[in-house]
Amino acid sequence: MNMYIDIVGACNLSCPSCPMGNSENANFKKAMQLDMFTQIVDKARREGVKAIFLYNWTEPLIHPRIGEFVEIINAAGLQSGISSNLNLAKNIESAMLANPWFFRVSLSGFHQDTYRQGHVGGDIEVVKQNMIKLHDLKQRHGLNTLIEVYYHRYLDNLEEEGLMREFSERLGFNFSTGYSVMMPLEKTFAIVEDDASVTDTDRETLKRLALPPYADLVNLVKQYPKQACTLKDDWLVLDCNGNTVLCCTIFNQAEYSVGKYLDMPVQELMSRKSTQKNCVDLCSRCAKNGLHIYSASPNKGPLESHAVNRIIDFQRRTILEQPIDSERLGRTGEVSAEHFDEEQYLRLNADVKTAIATGAFSSGYQHYVLFGRLEGRLGAGLNTIV
Repeated sequence: MNMYIDIVGACNLSCPSCPMGNSENANFKKAMQLDMFTQIVDKARREGVKAIFLYNWTEPLIHPRIGEFVEIINAAGLQSGISSNLNLAKNIESAMLANPWFFRVSLSGFHQDTYRQGHVGGDIEVVKQNMIKLHDLKQRHGLNTLIEVYYHRYLDNLEEEGLMREFSERLGFNFSTGYSVMMPLEKTFAIVEDDASVTDTDRETLKRLALPPYADLVNLVKQYPKQACTLKDDWLVLDCNGNTVLCCTIFNQAEYSVGKYLDMPVQELMSRKSTQKNCVDLCSRCAKNGLHIYSASPNKGPLESHAVNRIIDFQRRTILEQPIDSERLGRTGEVSAEHFDEEQYLRLNADVKTAIATGAFSSGYQHYVLFGRLEGRLGAGLNTIV
């Protein structure tokens, strides 16, 4: 089990797909005290936690004693991790000299005009200079920290991905990518349920996403086989006051706290996630819409294929200078549920019928939504989405 802790309650940026930029912050906002953290790490070690990452929603480099936090984790024999937007240089050296096991740089462009849309308030040239500083510190002091640059993919920043990959790899950093999703869970609910709290800024952000939580995507994740939520069951998430939170996707941490980590055994805290009424109600609402899959696996399987399909459609429409209806992107040729012809689909796709018989799929429609529509399978019925 891994632990994720917001050791501060603030961030220096206001990213529009993150709650620190799109939601009111009613959480505990002070910095965590070192003595409390020391007790948390000691308890975590005794309870079998293997790694402690000093982030969830906030920017850990804001904390002036970040290096000491890393040292405490390392001294306990656990793996330590940091994730930063890297717009702050002040505490980089103390953080790196503590030799964290993992250091992630989170960004979304190579040039400022693109980067500033996803990381509002940030400066990509400052980030690049701080990336060079990370490299120099690692080389000069012989550190073994694994440094990863994580590129958040949007529909309109893919052309700069290669430039950032080249820049990162020249510095000796690992490079990875992922499709941005709209967070927190409360915001995703608002979009799915067409709540009035969704702002014009939110809608502009949704137009940039390869995986906006519109009806077609929600239908996709609803068709996934029922599965447990790894974010709830496998992760321990703490706010900067030491409270254990239901899961990492929740922003209203006070409302969905299951207790102070230092006050009870981890088994009881984990049990409360599945028995505390408000948590059970929220998890049921989340699972009903498949949003635990959307949150945990946006870069895998059918969701990845769905994102690629939207990207291709976006690029085609952009080249042809056609008006872009973001809610329809990626749905070309899709047959709606009420018009799907189950009998015909199974007759024309014998392998799907066999897969249903063996329990791999629950229906032809499930196969169609997850795979068949992207494979160009015949027999689905009349196309009613244009």
